[in-house]
Amino acid sequence: MHADNSNIRNKAKRSLILAGGGMRLAYQAGVLIALEEEKMTFDHVDGTSGGIFNAAMLASGLHGHAIADRWRKLNIKHFMSLRPLKKYFRPLNMMGYADADGIRNHVFPDLGIDIKKINAYTEADITFNVCNFSDKSIEAIDHKHVEEDHLIAGVSLPIVMPGINIGEKWYSDAVWIKDANLMEAVRRGAEELWLVWAIGNTETYLPGALNQYVHMIEMSANGGLLEEYARIDMINARIEQGISDFGQKKPIRLYVIKPEYPLPLDPDLYLNKIDARSLINMGYAQAKKSLKSMPKGGVPMDVKATKMTDPGTRLNIRGEYHGTVVNEQEIHKAAYYTYMVFSERSDRHVLHTFSSIRLDGFSEEIPCYDHKVKITKLNNSTRMECQSTFNIGNVTYSLRAEWHLGSPLDYLLGLEFKAVLLTISKEENSAPLFSGRLYQEIKHRLKSAYTTNIRRQDGTSGGIGLKYRMTSKLFAYAV
Repeated sequence: MHADNSNIRNKAKRSLILAGGGMRLAYQAGVLIALEEEKMTFDHVDGTSGGIFNAAMLASGLHGHAIADRWRKLNIKHFMSLRPLKKYFRPLNMMGYADADGIRNHVFPDLGIDIKKINAYTEADITFNVCNFSDKSIEAIDHKHVEEDHLIAGVSLPIVMPGINIGEKWYSDAVWIKDANLMEAVRRGAEELWLVWAIGNTETYLPGALNQYVHMIEMSANGGLLEEYARIDMINARIEQGISDFGQKKPIRLYVIKPEYPLPLDPDLYLNKIDARSLINMGYAQAKKSLKSMPKGGVPMDVKATKMTDPGTRLNIRGEYHGTVVNEQEIHKAAYYTYMVFSERSDRHVLHTFSSIRLDGFSEEIPCYDHKVKITKLNNSTRMECQSTFNIGNVTYSLRAEWHLGSPLDYLLGLEFKAVLLTISKEENSAPLFSGRLYQEIKHRLKSAYTTNIRRQDGTSGGIGLKYRMTSKLFAYAV
């Protein structure tokens, strides 16, 4: 089946392009919240590979916060459902090592993906990219005509999942040809391409079969992107000469929102080394930062557009705190969630913090941005402070979190990060509106210690010794 182009809008000035990235693309939900806060609208949305999940949620009528909430509640284990046992006795003849039943029967319904709503959607044009394996080509299926099997095929990565037979053709994930279909947006007349990129792009080649399988995806995805840049450069040259093949009045510009460091791989999410909430908070904070510094004329279409920083050796720590914040008249139950990434590269240490807060009386969990961390030594303890910002409607609040910590050994035993003191005010350093101490239950502290993820610079997992050394450096880290 080829995409039906009869209903394409000729005035799609701005396109949102949701590239792939596997199960980790809860990250894009945070980006969507940030874009909505900036009142950005799009005439066209395009999804490829994992980006299909978020594009389908948008086409099902969901918006940023609702999409994020669906991702937080999703059971990640449903992404992987096993094939009949007898298939595994002939592993070299399998079509895929898992099947799509979990995605079809659980992931799609739990994410609110509804084909009838997608087909009837009217707010924008939305396209879903699939690889027509039989013809070795990409097809962009318009939302009015997309079928559930197209969406399943679009996230069916070879080896992991079997291709889908639709009519007389075989279909699969498009990532091996391209992971973001910029030309579909260009063909629809877009002058602004807003690309949300999550596939890794560093200069380091890592060991191990999983890393090298991922590297193949990275090469295909980034290589396909460079080919599209070259085509758009030629189109822009024609536009400058007054020749417009697709209706653009001015040269096409590219805007990219991406992680600063490569996102953890799907196995880390599957094994709970990171969760959807942390990915959402990362996407939101990094999108807010990118939008604040985004060049008005876009970014150059070159190899640097999706380039990320090599993370080095890194330690990832999660926390979950519950309690109340109060003032003279009100008491609010509150929950505070944190994800800290402490990295070491060439003896240089960097600490990033991502967080969100939930207050009773508000239906939505609110991600924070502009995190500023300060760590100081106080006799035999460490004080960690994190200043951040969050928005509720059109009102901006300042959030200050403070921890008193003892030793790295206590942390590894689940005895640290017991409590956090929260202070909420309208402006940084102004009188507090609410304050209170929230506590992390022992089960959450033990879970945090267990799921603390430590990775060496070469991408391999570290043991308890490296975890202790990195935790010691974190506790000694002074800003």
